[in-house]
Amino acid sequence: MKYKMVETNTYVISLAPGEEIVGQLHVFLEQEKIHNAYFWGIGALKRAELAHYRVDTKRYSSKEFEEPLELANLTGNAFVYEDKPLVHAHAALANERFETFGGHLVSAVISSACEIVLVKMNSQLQKKYSPVTGLKVLNI
Repeated sequence: MKYKMVETNTYVISLAPGEEIVGQLHVFLEQEKIHNAYFWGIGALKRAELAHYRVDTKRYSSKEFEEPLELANLTGNAFVYEDKPLVHAHAALANERFETFGGHLVSAVISSACEIVLVKMNSQLQKKYSPVTGLKVLNI
């Protein structure tokens, strides 16, 4: 992972082949002591796992993809949960047949490159567990 601050509170992050997106975002946030942020990105993957959440059952279903994929859109945020930044990412993935899949991004391993723009927010918002939804939601 390489990154550079390009404007006040705005970073460009470049991930290399073999790196995993969600894990590297956690590392970056801890290194830079960023508590709240939002981000978006694009790239190419060799492996990914997406998930879908059902509120009525309070369960995720997931699907793994073991094929070359375009990361057509990565979007997400990070807010503090249990004293650490928690990355929440969604993605749209496309295969070589131009079929697109989307959902909650559990993990994704880079095949060639991934470029992310991340904006640090000057806030200390936190998430809390909601027994109603079974999710970690913003505590505003």
